[in-house]
Amino acid sequence: MTALAAYLQTHLAGSRAGVDLFSRSAKGQLDHEIGVALDEIRREVADERTQLQQIMSSLDVDENLVRSTAARIGERIARLKPNGSLLHRTPLTDLVEVEALRIAVSGKQAGWESLVAIADLVPQLDLDQLEQLVAQGKLQLERLGELHAVVARRALTP
Repeated sequence: MTALAAYLQTHLAGSRAGVDLFSRSAKGQLDHEIGVALDEIRREVADERTQLQQIMSSLDVDENLVRSTAARIGERIARLKPNGSLLHRTPLTDLVEVEALRIAVSGKQAGWESLVAIADLVPQLDLDQLEQLVAQGKLQLERLGELHAVVARRALTP
């Protein structure tokens, strides 16, 4: 297996966990408007996952089920984070999840940027597509930053 194949498989596994986290967080947000905004980004991230699968297919790279399963299990284990309440969702849960989403999108963004860096060496990679994905990721990070500020104020204000 090439380093590129392993790299793509790792990002695909992370993308599945990321879509799951976006979905759960969007549905659970205490503020409905925050949930709607997260669901919009979730749809974009899910579409990017499909594009990643198409890129992998063009390179004859299959999904690594062990990596994907491990990422999904990790996402589920992360649900056990402390939030000040064992039984109920709290504003702190919303904050920790938005922070996790920012980290996930930053990782995804780094993946697209890595592919941009090698696009001239790998003919199956479409530089225009990759640059659009990088631009979309930057917008997602900006929106998540704005949502983070709102959620942080609610969670951390005495």
